[in-house]
Amino acid sequence: MSYGDKVLDHFANPRNVGRMDDSDGTGESGDPGCGDLFRVYIRVADGRVADISFEVHGCPAAIACGSALTELARGRTLDGALAIRNEDVLVALGGLPDPKEHCSNLGAEALHRAIYDYLGRVTPSVASTFWLEAVGEVTRVAEVGEDVPPGFPRLAEITVFPRFAPALEGVETAGRPESRDYPYLWIAYWMHEVSREDRRRLKGHPKGDRSRPERGVFALRSPHRPNPIGLCLVRLVARQNGRLLVDGLDARPGSPVVDIKPWSDADARPQGAAGVTPGARP
Repeated sequence: MSYGDKVLDHFANPRNVGRMDDSDGTGESGDPGCGDLFRVYIRVADGRVADISFEVHGCPAAIACGSALTELARGRTLDGALAIRNEDVLVALGGLPDPKEHCSNLGAEALHRAIYDYLGRVTPSVASTFWLEAVGEVTRVAEVGEDVPPGFPRLAEITVFPRFAPALEGVETAGRPESRDYPYLWIAYWMHEVSREDRRRLKGHPKGDRSRPERGVFALRSPHRPNPIGLCLVRLVARQNGRLLVDGLDARPGSPVVDIKPWSDADARPQGAAGVTPGARP
């Protein structure tokens, strides 16, 4: 198996390795299938990752990922560190061989958990303020032009984090109507590209049409809302371990996935519709 120069450098000379006993936050992630285990420690000062270290039980690629991740995160604001994705680590390393890409690159998940661990200590969860942990993320979205015919597949890939992979058991058949040979799933995700300013907007024009009077955002499907949560009905095309290929997801790459639930006959359908439509949102 061939590794690039950056991967070999980070493996031979790993940065920021070791346990941090007085850390402000600690996070773990692992893949039971291949045995890789990451543990990330952080110290926080002035809202930034002032110090960071990692421990890893895994292959050379996993060690290189941990080293590159800590270099990316050091000095960033907490928001900036939370924006780091596994794909960013791959770019920093110049890529990994396909067999190593998924199982070795779990460090970003451990980093995010370390930050949430810190935030949970300094801002305890209460009835009106709480923390959500993403169960996965949208990793790929096929580009589709506006001129494609109705019903043309709009494929996307969802990668469920290894820790939550057991929750996918039975997803291929859950809620499957007898008249169909494939299931539909509700995908709840966080619209991460919505700005803080747009989240403060409580009114808007329907579909952005300024010729129509404003409404409250709870009467709109606009992504500009206090909590930019997307909810989309998709068709499950295929599953490979923790990766789901779906049709109809309107999320952007990198969007954290909050929950996955099966569609059932008890769910409401659009009036006059004979069935469900991929991409539909309540």
